[in-house]
Amino acid sequence: MIIPARFFVIGCLLLGAISDCGGGSSDAPQLAPVKGVVKLGGEVLPSPVVTFYPKKGPPGIDVGNEQGAFTIKTNGQNGAPLGKCKVTVVTASGGAGEIPPSDGNEMALLKRPQLNPKYSNADTTDLLVDVSADGHANLQLDLD
Repeated sequence: MIIPARFFVIGCLLLGAISDCGGGSSDAPQLAPVKGVVKLGGEVLPSPVVTFYPKKGPPGIDVGNEQGAFTIKTNGQNGAPLGKCKVTVVTASGGAGEIPPSDGNEMALLKRPQLNPKYSNADTTDLLVDVSADGHANLQLDLD
């Protein structure tokens, strides 16, 4: 079977357009490495969920470990978006208003650190981090 030239050209154009549909690297936000630790009243906050909200583009996020350490990722890539980012912090062990399970561990809930609700919302947080191209290797977020 012989394919007419115009169908071959149209097919090549469609193939080229499809290959660009995934969004190229020019669409991806510029990122810089951000690692740090969250402290509450000078003590390590275990399992913090830290989110960096840039003025434009996707947020960067990580669920920290039991020592409060976090490493931000954005769209699956290591790093936080460049520029000034509002930062929110909540605990991974349950959000505000969540009904805890009745599993015999209710007393442990009393020992869980309680965060100021202002840190849970990008509109109310007073945490602001300016992410430069160099990033942050030892960022410390101090919550009151």
